[in-house]
Amino acid sequence: MAFFTVVWKYTEDKELIDKVRGPHGAYLKEQVAAGTIRIAGPFEDGTGGILVAEVADAAELKSVLDGDPYVADGVVVDTQIFPFKPVLGALA
Repeated sequence: MAFFTVVWKYTEDKELIDKVRGPHGAYLKEQVAAGTIRIAGPFEDGTGGILVAEVADAAELKSVLDGDPYVADGVVVDTQIFPFKPVLGALA
């Protein structure tokens, strides 16, 4: 398994964000329960968020991200992905 940190930038359309927040939250809860998403949360200023995923590879990560309503409905306008290796803390 591999870990990836995903940094999302959101649209400035607050109405769209509010509309999709419920389905997005439900989807992330399912992914957390499955062990795929290990950490998730928004930036305090609401401009984006960070996810830490544990998946087999980049292809699985893409599938997980593409299934998120924030991606599917256009809330996410930019995605940066960083593979990483936890060496200390809860994920190590």
